[in-house]
Amino acid sequence: MSKVVVITGAATGLGRATALKLAKEQYHLVIVDFNEEEGIKTTELVKELGAEAMFVKADVSNEEDVKNYVTRAVETFGTINYFLNNAGIMVPFRLIHEYDVTEYDRIMNINVKGAFLGLKYVIPVMLENGGGTIVNTVSSNSFKPTAYNGIYAATKHAVIGLTKSIGQDYQSKQIFAVGVAPNNMKTNISANAAVTLNEEIGKAIYETTAPNIAATAEEVAEAMIFAMKNGQLLSGATINCAGGQIYN
Repeated sequence: MSKVVVITGAATGLGRATALKLAKEQYHLVIVDFNEEEGIKTTELVKELGAEAMFVKADVSNEEDVKNYVTRAVETFGTINYFLNNAGIMVPFRLIHEYDVTEYDRIMNINVKGAFLGLKYVIPVMLENGGGTIVNTVSSNSFKPTAYNGIYAATKHAVIGLTKSIGQDYQSKQIFAVGVAPNNMKTNISANAAVTLNEEIGKAIYETTAPNIAATAEEVAEAMIFAMKNGQLLSGATINCAGGQIYN
């Protein structure tokens, strides 16, 4: 029987790239995203490759939405073998004291609460069915923040903590967690941050960031799938895909 993979943030970017690669291997895919139009498009592309797939619209920071995508995955495919906890956003580049509480709440709710809620409802399914592997999308900012990006960095440090904790607390239960840490991928996630980009911020980012190669979503998707398939070996660790930006 094909394995079941739930991917959040799968409408575009890294989530879509990973879904398309997994479709070629005939995994059953649950495509989760708030962007209904692009989420349905991803699902159609997956089906064109011969894989079984369904789309579930969800705000990952909404508990009822998370319950719903987990329930529908189990009702449709019977279980969840792999959870790619990928949904995330960035907010505009600012100094920490310049952020308003609305911006702070939004990014914390999606990047941290959304990751937690996914774990809260997927892990019991895995426990009931003898285990599984979770891949959390983190960031080079989980290790060293880029300039003017402190709130985003804080969220990704938090997800590293969740990854390590799962590796510690669930290994004996055959549930494994791996982080994947790209740098500034060539996707649309950074567009929201770039609205405040100016010469001063650009100079600060350049001066505080090691020279690196920006990865494509397709390249990082290979790391996501490697992490997924090798959870037992890598549990609690994070794969550095930052193109030389960090050396942890």
